Amino acid sequence: MTDSKRIFLSVFIMIGAVIIFTAPLLHIRFPKKPAYQQKFENKIKKYHVDKDNELCDLKEALSQNKISPLDYIQQLEEFQINKAVKTDILDYQLNNLIDENRIAGFRSMRIFLIGFGIRLPYILFSFIILFFCLYSKEKLKTNVYLHRAVIVLYTISFFISFYLTIWFLLPRDLPITAYHLLIGCLSILSTTLSIYFIKYYYNRGSNFLLKFKVKELVRFINKSRSYTLDFALKASQANPDLKKDIKNKIGKYDEELEETMLKVANKKESEIS
Repeated sequence: MTDSKRIFLSVFIMIGAVIIFTAPLLHIRFPKKPAYQQKFENKIKKYHVDKDNELCDLKEALSQNKISPLDYIQQLEEFQINKAVKTDILDYQLNNLIDENRIAGFRSMRIFLIGFGIRLPYILFSFIILFFCLYSKEKLKTNVYLHRAVIVLYTISFFISFYLTIWFLLPRDLPITAYHLLIGCLSILSTTLSIYFIKYYYNRGSNFLLKFKVKELVRFINKSRSYTLDFALKASQANPDLKKDIKNKIGKYDEELEETMLKVANKKESEIS
């Protein structure tokens, strides 16, 4: 792994750790109830206080014989009916006000952040697990069972993370069967695409750097070989008796070089596949 990729991976994990720590706590800065809801509920509370005072006045009038018991019963019945109707109207208006100001279908930003904040870390954990798997790919391949177990781990982790997040964000105005199928399909699609793109960009960067290093190595080998041949030519001219020995050694050198390059090429093809 290159230095730039090590730095990127370290920074990504640190940012992920910060988000994982802070995401479930973002809702703390928001009030439990929005200002508009609190204001309207205060209006409802004031209405109930006023009606309670009216009821006390009505009872006081009865106790002081300002009204007859029959008048009291009639006024009390009318009072209760009017209060019940007005209370239902206020509750209806409050529900409409909340619906008009919903955030992604939720009653307030605080509730939305509570739900989303506890789900976001699952996705980040999945990415981190996959990065660690790619980082330790060569070591994991030495144990085929461990390698397969890690693949199953990050695949299930991605699926569960996207399932919980999509279930949280997806509107619930669909038929139950279609709703469940849509969540499942979106979760599988998100999991597949995430794993594919991460592996693709991770391997593409690694392959590009590896190709560059191989090209530099080949250039260095060719340059060294030309120096070696030049030195051997001069040595054979200075001492003709060494000509045959030098030719044999040069031949062995070329054979070993060709075998080595073939091994590198085959290893490269296996890594890409």
